[in-house]
Amino acid sequence: MLKPYLPVLISFGLALLIGASIRLAGGPERGARLAALGLVLGILAGLSAIAGFSWSAAGPFNRIGHIVVGAAVVGVLLDTLKPGPLLRWGLLAAFALGCGWASAIDGLFVKAIPPLWQLGLAAGLSALLLGFIVRLGIITSHKPTALTVAAVLAAGLAVLAAIAGDQVLMLAALAVTAAIIALSVVSGFLVIDIANVAVVPMAAAIVALAWAFSQREPDAAMGLAVLALALFAERTARRVPMPGGRISDYLYIAVLAGCCAIPVAIAAVLTAARV
Repeated sequence: MLKPYLPVLISFGLALLIGASIRLAGGPERGARLAALGLVLGILAGLSAIAGFSWSAAGPFNRIGHIVVGAAVVGVLLDTLKPGPLLRWGLLAAFALGCGWASAIDGLFVKAIPPLWQLGLAAGLSALLLGFIVRLGIITSHKPTALTVAAVLAAGLAVLAAIAGDQVLMLAALAVTAAIIALSVVSGFLVIDIANVAVVPMAAAIVALAWAFSQREPDAAMGLAVLALALFAERTARRVPMPGGRISDYLYIAVLAGCCAIPVAIAAVLTAARV
C-alpha cells in the first residue's frame, strides 16, 4: 500500500536523519548553519527513487534535480563566505539566469541565438525564481513561517498534479513537501538556521516543479499563478488576534497554514475546471 509512496518516505527519512546528524555533529554554529543540507539530500534521494526520473535525460522534470544541486551550492557559498551585498546579489542573479536560460531553451548550450520569445521567457523565469528566493528569504526571520509556507506551496503543487492525473510530478512535489516537514521536525527539537542553504533550494525546487508542471499541463497556468499567492499569506495570518502564552505560536502556524490553503483551494478548482 505504501510502496508507491516510497520516494516520499525516503525523502522524509533522509532529510530528518541527515539534518539532525549534521546539526549534532557540527555543533550550535556550523551544524545549525548546514543542517538544512539534509533537506537537499532528502529531496534528491526522493527524486532519484521516482520511476521516470533520470539524471542524464533532458526535460523540465529531470532538470529539477540539477537545479536543486545548483541551489544547494549557491546556498552553501552564501552561508559560508558571507559575501557583501554586491557579490551576494550577483551570485543569486547568475544562478537564477542560468536556471531560467536552461528551462526556456531546454539546455545550457545552443548552436544558434534563440528567438526573441525564448529570451524573454528565460528572463521571466529568472525573475520569477529570484523573486521566490527573495520573498522566502524575507519571511525566514520567523522560521516556522518560512517552512510552513514552503511546505504548503509544495503540497499545493502535489494537489494540482493529482487533479491533472500526473502521478510522477505528484510524487516529486510530495517528496519536496516531506523533506521540508522533516526539516521542520528537526528545527522543533534542535536549534538550526533557516538560511540560504535552505531558502535557495526550497525556492528553486518549488519553481522548478511548477515549471515542469506547466510544461506537462499548459492549461494549469492559471492555477499555478493563484497558488503563488500563498507566499503572501503570512501578512493575513499576522493580523489574526492570538491569545497570550506559548500556545499562540502553535495557533499562528495553524492559522498560517489555513491562510495558505485558501489559494491552494482556488488553484485546485481552477485546475480541475481546465485540465
